[in-house]
Parts: sequence; C-alpha cells; structure tokens
Amino acid sequence: MGLLSGDCPTSKQVLAVMHSFSANNSAGGTYSETDGCVDTPAGILHHASRFFLPFANHTSDRNLLPPAPIEGARDRSVLAQLIAPVEPENSTKLAEALLDEFGSIGRILSESSEALQRVVGEQAVVQLLVAAKKLLMAELENDLPKQLISATDQRLIRYLQAGMGSLAVETLRVLFLDNANYLIGDQEFGTASPRKILIQPRSILKRALELNASAIILVHNHPSGEIRPSKSDIKFTLSIKVLCRELEIALHDHIIIVGNNWSSFQKMKIL
Repeated sequence: MGLLSGDCPTSKQVLAVMHSFSANNSAGGTYSETDGCVDTPAGILHHASRFFLPFANHTSDRNLLPPAPIEGARDRSVLAQLIAPVEPENSTKLAEALLDEFGSIGRILSESSEALQRVVGEQAVVQLLVAAKKLLMAELENDLPKQLISATDQRLIRYLQAGMGSLAVETLRVLFLDNANYLIGDQEFGTASPRKILIQPRSILKRALELNASAIILVHNHPSGEIRPSKSDIKFTLSIKVLCRELEIALHDHIIIVGNNWSSFQKMKIL
C-alpha cells in the first residue's frame, strides 16, 4: 500500500502525532562553567592539520548512548497511531518491533530507510516514517527566526535537537549568517568512515567565503550523552576561531547537542 493511497494520513494528522513525542527543551543550557572540560571518546582530534571525530574499537567504549528505556504504552501507542493508516492490522506489532530494535522514537526517525526496512519489512511504513521526519523538520525550520539574534534561540535549539539529538554517529554542521545575522546556509561537514569523521577546517571557511557569510555557528552532537566538550573539541573550536579572525568572520558559538539537552561554548565562556 503506497503513501499516495487514499487512506494515508494527512500532514495535519502526522504533525499531531509527531508533536506528541517531539523533544522538549527544559534542560537546555544549564551546563555549569565550574564543571570544567574533560576529554571523551567524542572528541575532535587534531592530526596533520586535519581534525577527526574518532570511534572506539570496542562496543563497550563506543560513543553511543545505551538504549533509552521504552516509555511503555505511551510510545507504543503513539507510534502505532502513526503507522496505523498504512498498516492497520500490524501497527502495534510493528511499533513494538521498531522500539525494541532502536530504543526510542527519536532514534527510529534518525535511522536510514535501509535500517527501517530491515525491521519492518513494509515499504509503505518506511516511507511514512521518513516522510514524518521530513515533515517535522520542515515545520521546525519554518519556525526558525530569519534573523538569529542569539545562537541559543530556543527555536533554533529545538530544530537542532530534532535533527541531531538522536543520531548514532557524531555529526558536525555549520550555520552561516550574513552581516545582519540572517541565516543563509546550514550544511554538514566531514567525511564519515567506520572509525572517524574527517573534517578540514578550510572547507568550512571556503564555504563561508562562497556564501559571503559574516558569521558562523558550529554545532555537533555527542551520542555518548556527555554534555561537556572534550579538550580536543575546544582545541578544534579555538583553531576555527583563529582562522575566522583572519578572514574577518565571526564565530558566534559552538553548540553541543545531546538528546534533549545542549551546551554552549559562549555560555561556558570558552569563546
């Protein structure tokens, strides 16, 4: 049964279900400067003028959160409601299978189509889940302020949490702003391999010049759940700051996204 069939949910129905489990932001920005900064496997390491986001060899040391406890009937019910229009007879069973495999609704929506297909086996369900994530992100993006007065604007944080908070691998993205702080670009950087992500700072600055950006905001996630930046995170950020200064580009902030939580280099007075 395809997504374009008559019994598919409308966009309003999907959004209503999505809102029932969208991330809250109650814990954001409460990181204390006195906690200090420690190195973690999530760090950005410098080597031969390049920076790496490494992955540990052993599963027990990997930079991944343990599966979140399933919130019982609520999560199963919400997910089953989303699936029911395309697979009414098996919606509860498929919801349970997805939650058993991925641990949370956020992780489900962050998975690839191939991973979802492996679990549910129904192409229509996979298409619906992918479309639901795109719809949620589109709504959050539409809610973004065109002019970012603050890098920690709550609407921006919600957008970043929804897009990055449940990712299983570290991702670095850069927001580009013009001289009036209008958002003119949002791009991911880095080349992933099984054990690291290679990042070339010059590619970030090159893109900034191409967009004629006057400022940037760095954002990356910590799948490990560690809200604090590592020493290598800080080293990477300060290196970018030096390059930005030479090109008269402002580095407004570096945000770390951890599930429903976040921290800010500016608020920690690192920048």
